[in-house]
Amino acid sequence: MNSSEEEIQSLLDLGEVLYTEIAALHPPEVTLNDEIRIELHGRFNRTSPYVDDQGTIHLWRFSEAEGGYNALYTHELVHAIAYDSLVAPALEESGEHAGFYLEGWAEYVALLVNPGKTGFPLFGFDEDVVVGHWLQQGGPTLADLRERHEELNLPCQGQSYILRASWFRYVDEELGREVVWDLAATPGGLDPESVELMLGASLDQVDADWAAWALARYEAHPDADAQAEDYRARMGWYEPCLD
Repeated sequence: MNSSEEEIQSLLDLGEVLYTEIAALHPPEVTLNDEIRIELHGRFNRTSPYVDDQGTIHLWRFSEAEGGYNALYTHELVHAIAYDSLVAPALEESGEHAGFYLEGWAEYVALLVNPGKTGFPLFGFDEDVVVGHWLQQGGPTLADLRERHEELNLPCQGQSYILRASWFRYVDEELGREVVWDLAATPGGLDPESVELMLGASLDQVDADWAAWALARYEAHPDADAQAEDYRARMGWYEPCLD
């Protein structure tokens, strides 16, 4: 047996709470799945948690410091809760471009619901510090992450997950929750032209405005450089993507 009854019950109890909180962050007109299936696979080795094409969540147990089974639970719940109504249709209609928005939305919601999580991708560090650090380091742009999602998502995971979530935070705080809900509900698809209609501006302009906003938050954060150095030490296992 991979998991104890105590672990299973704990995840069920937490899932009930998370479901309510996650559902409240979705557009009210979206129909969400009311039954979620979860498979527990024991100790993490190589395969990261994911939601399969039936909408089932597959979880592995990370270290206790990273949250165990809870490390990426919230993120995967976001996918599963909206799988039938949002995730599957978006993937079918918009192809590779959909991945950027689906993953960005899931991580942003996970951070809103659980801002103090100790695992990936922040490991307890401040979001403004981590995002600003990766922007200063260079690497794939948001355009790269959109256009080459399948190629870059996991190899560049230390950067891709938090940068996409930060972009969603910018849109939410600066352009408005209604715009975020349009992106989440994907009413016209997630191809570049449809997204630009939702944003009311070109992706190039919004990306540039986001980068300036994120760097300003980094520069305003006390002791950002020292914290960024500590974060990179914590991420010693990760080889950054630099182009």
